[in-house]
Amino acid sequence: MTTTQGTTTYRGSCRCGAIRFEADLDLSRGTSQCNCSYCSKSGWWGILARPDDFRLLAGADEIVRLGSSPAAERPRCRICGIEAFGHGDVPEIGGEYYAINVRCLDGVDLEGVPVKYLDGKHDTWAELAVVLYTDPFVGAGAPGAKPAWKP
Repeated sequence: MTTTQGTTTYRGSCRCGAIRFEADLDLSRGTSQCNCSYCSKSGWWGILARPDDFRLLAGADEIVRLGSSPAAERPRCRICGIEAFGHGDVPEIGGEYYAINVRCLDGVDLEGVPVKYLDGKHDTWAELAVVLYTDPFVGAGAPGAKPAWKP
């Protein structure tokens, strides 16, 4: 369970591994998911990091920028298309930041990490719920486990 408090250095990558990074994060402080069309359709699950806490290790030449908003640029891997992180500057949340897709962190157990659900779909950014993440795949492949569905 990843509810240990404190900052830890995590490594992450895009799906093919061409873009690799590390970030100093405290997952116990919480992550966020939003219901806007972009986050919903891309499966984005984020956590913010200060610029000094993010380091691009490899793949600068593989980054393409397919779109951005006034608040954030969304770099993607030219090879696999995955957006492992974003970068922006929003004064209302403290200025410059990196947003890390926690699904792109390598080998991290996210069980028990707080997830704040936000209403971006209606542009209110209201907090809809805060829950601790439970991995639906844990135990699913265990010997003797029965599927929840029947083929």
